[in-house]
Amino acid sequence: MICARCAGDTRVIDSRPHEDDPGVIRRRRECVACGHRFFTQEGTINIAGMRAKRRRAQAAYLARLDPAVKAARVAASNLRRDAKIEAEETGRPLANVMRDWSIEPATRRRPLKHTSPPFPIPRANERSVTTPNQKTTECSI
Repeated sequence: MICARCAGDTRVIDSRPHEDDPGVIRRRRECVACGHRFFTQEGTINIAGMRAKRRRAQAAYLARLDPAVKAARVAASNLRRDAKIEAEETGRPLANVMRDWSIEPATRRRPLKHTSPPFPIPRANERSVTTPNQKTTECSI
């Protein structure tokens, strides 16, 4: 572990389980270089329990979902699958086949990143604290 004060190496002085959570270990550390002392906490994550909880939540969501919505999702998924097969058989790009069939891409995908920011980027030293304000003139034609 690296010291937060001087970025030197540290050693463990004391190690014991946390008072509230036995899965967490609380360690007292001291920096070898500057002598700074601090606490760290180390714990484990129950991955199997998290996955089981996620599966139960998804099953509960699907159980509450309207049957018409489920059917529409299945139909859209089947249509995308057929478009993929068509693209592989004909050699055409999948995006072209989906556009020709009026299929929208799956909503799970991330949106495309903007190539330009939504706000203008100031030029160098524009509106800087150290640069004096420059007067601008407007031309009317």
